[in-house]
Amino acid sequence: MNKHIIFAFIMSVAVSLPVMAQKPDKAFEDIVAGVKAKDRQPAVDDNMNKARATLEKILAKDANNAMANMGMAIVLSYDAYSQKDYFRGWHHFKKADAGVSTFTPDDKKVLDTYFMAQKLERRGKPIDKNMEIERNLVEEKLIKFVREENNLQYAEKFLEEFPDSKYYTNVIHIRNYIEFRKAENAGTVEAFNYFLNKYPDAAQTIIAKDERNALAYKQTVEANTFAAYKKFVDSYPDAMQYEEAKKKLGILAFDEAAKKHTLEAIEEFMEQYPNSPKMPDAKLMKRQLLFDWAKSVNSIEAYNKFVSQYPEGEMFIDIFNLKSAALGQSIAADLPMENYKVIRGFDNKQSRDYGGSIATYPDGSLMVIANTPSLSDDMDDVWMIKLDGEGKMVKNDIVGNDFDDRVNTLTIDKAGVIFGAGLTNAIRGNAPGQSWFFKMNQQGKNECNAKFEGNEVLSMVVYADGKTLLGGYTQESDTAQPTPLITKLNAQGRKLWTRTYAPGHKVTSLALDVTGNVCSMAFNDSWVAQIDELGYLKWDNIVEGCKLSSAAISNGKTIFTGTKDSKGCAVAFDATGKKLWEASFDLPADGSFIESSILADGSVVSGGTFGNAMVLVKIDASGNVAFAKTFDASKPVAFNGLAPANDNSVWVSATYNDADIVVFKLGL
Repeated sequence: MNKHIIFAFIMSVAVSLPVMAQKPDKAFEDIVAGVKAKDRQPAVDDNMNKARATLEKILAKDANNAMANMGMAIVLSYDAYSQKDYFRGWHHFKKADAGVSTFTPDDKKVLDTYFMAQKLERRGKPIDKNMEIERNLVEEKLIKFVREENNLQYAEKFLEEFPDSKYYTNVIHIRNYIEFRKAENAGTVEAFNYFLNKYPDAAQTIIAKDERNALAYKQTVEANTFAAYKKFVDSYPDAMQYEEAKKKLGILAFDEAAKKHTLEAIEEFMEQYPNSPKMPDAKLMKRQLLFDWAKSVNSIEAYNKFVSQYPEGEMFIDIFNLKSAALGQSIAADLPMENYKVIRGFDNKQSRDYGGSIATYPDGSLMVIANTPSLSDDMDDVWMIKLDGEGKMVKNDIVGNDFDDRVNTLTIDKAGVIFGAGLTNAIRGNAPGQSWFFKMNQQGKNECNAKFEGNEVLSMVVYADGKTLLGGYTQESDTAQPTPLITKLNAQGRKLWTRTYAPGHKVTSLALDVTGNVCSMAFNDSWVAQIDELGYLKWDNIVEGCKLSSAAISNGKTIFTGTKDSKGCAVAFDATGKKLWEASFDLPADGSFIESSILADGSVVSGGTFGNAMVLVKIDASGNVAFAKTFDASKPVAFNGLAPANDNSVWVSATYNDADIVVFKLGL
């Protein structure tokens, strides 16, 4: 072999041996020296630079060398080192952490020396524990740096390079905050919009929107034009200034709508600018325009539109009465021709109104009570309509309790106090309900609203001293027989006593004599009776073949009205229970009489529902049938109640087509 070649080989080996044999141990000696120097410059930099130079040479040969990466992580993350780079330091530590299984026992001794130099109590801890401590130190230094630098570039760099970091979400918040402050410093609507569009989930979104909106609104106010306000309203519907801008827009828009002076223009204005300061003026104008329109059209539909929007006030009363007159005439055209002195139709918001009763005040005015759906339309409440002597509405109210309420009977005493009874707390198709009684003074103030034992009150009489007798039934289940039940209340509506009678019946009618000492009862059966003021029987009787359901007392005689076979019948008894006479008249179908009343001439008028028609019959004190009339129509007509008028006429309430209440004054 050529001696020159041999010499060159020996020299190359001699030169390369130190590099090949180079290990991180020396670098860690320099690191420990740098750590012990603490923050004394230039000692820290001198030692860390030496260590870094050594480690870089090793990593140039083996980029995955765990000990070299560990050393670089320590050097680049050392706070007192002037050339620290926390980002690179964390990269190196992650490589070291991944190769921790390659640490030799000698490596661990070297590392232990460093750990002890850093903190004495770390000496001798397991390598896994010390690596966990170091991992937290290096990563926390990085995140602390990113936080304190408050630099967008650093935040974005972190998010790009360390997407799996436990601090990733935290750095997103830092990045968003920096961008938010950038938008704030710019102080333009465009800068805020850029931030909101780029970072819609940022924690500062609400603040950014508020500041953007305030800035945009300031510019709008400065411009002070319709176009500027319109642009703001269209662009920032969620702004807190939105309503204020709408109000200012509304002032200008109202002027335009008022010039047009049409219902359509005003309604469009009200829909678009509900918070305008001009809204009170617009409402008055709309009400007048709608009122004029409804009168000019003169249709039930037009009146319904007005009533649905203005359910109170002077114009409401006018429109309500115009509608009730129109509806009454429409229904009258479908009824048989009779001596209708007054006829009115009543519809509560185009809902299903039915049943109830009617009574007269001492001054000749009326109270009509009907059942109407509640606001939720799931249950029924009571609709109370006060009418003057001509049948015009004076006022109306909705009253009731929870769940279903139905009123069956109504009385008004000489002082104008209202007494009503029926059932409450019913649930359609489920609970049967409970007997209900209420009392109101002339001003409509509720004086009593009470529930009592029993399922329903069907009839009621009021004594001169304010005591009340309720008649109905109690029934344990739908399949059980009903038991007749009467309850007497004191003047304050508190129960005094109850009485029950033979099961299988219901008290369908009570009739009080003028003395108030006796009361007759009908049970919708052949059995009739009279009781004293304590509810004990004075007499009772069976009228074979009759089904008597309504009672009235005239001049000491009790006249019961009902059915017998396929005809109507009336039977009179004297004060001892002796049968005086029996009358008969034709009926259109099966059904029952509901209520009877005494007219000024002593005759009795009874009303009931038979099939789809209403029947009224007038019988004088001698048993002569003076009037027996079927009120049928193309739609069902159901009897609700009647009350005598001062001129020997009778007021009648009925349900037409299962939906509307018709009230008429009939001359007999």
